[in-house]
Amino acid sequence: MNLRFEDEVAEDLEPVRSELEDKILEEIFKLEDNPLPEDSYVIQLPDGTEIQCLKLQEEDRNSQLNHRVTYDIEEGELRIYGVFPRGPGFQNIKQKTTERK
Repeated sequence: MNLRFEDEVAEDLEPVRSELEDKILEEIFKLEDNPLPEDSYVIQLPDGTEIQCLKLQEEDRNSQLNHRVTYDIEEGELRIYGVFPRGPGFQNIKQKTTERK
């Protein structure tokens, strides 16, 4: 399956430390082989559209890795909309993703 990154994904990753960025990108590239892993779920955007969300979180609650990746699967392509820290809350994640569509 092909991956297509929206331009804003690079901006989302700018504030992330390099070691976390590597872990996040590694998990995104795993989606090529398994687009619906166990840690993914569907979220509904404010406009009613449903997209996938991948939860990235390590078992250690103090870990810096606590992010969500929003993406869509369409015609053999994975479109990555964004990478968001969990902190902003789902409404913010939904709104930003809707703006990028």
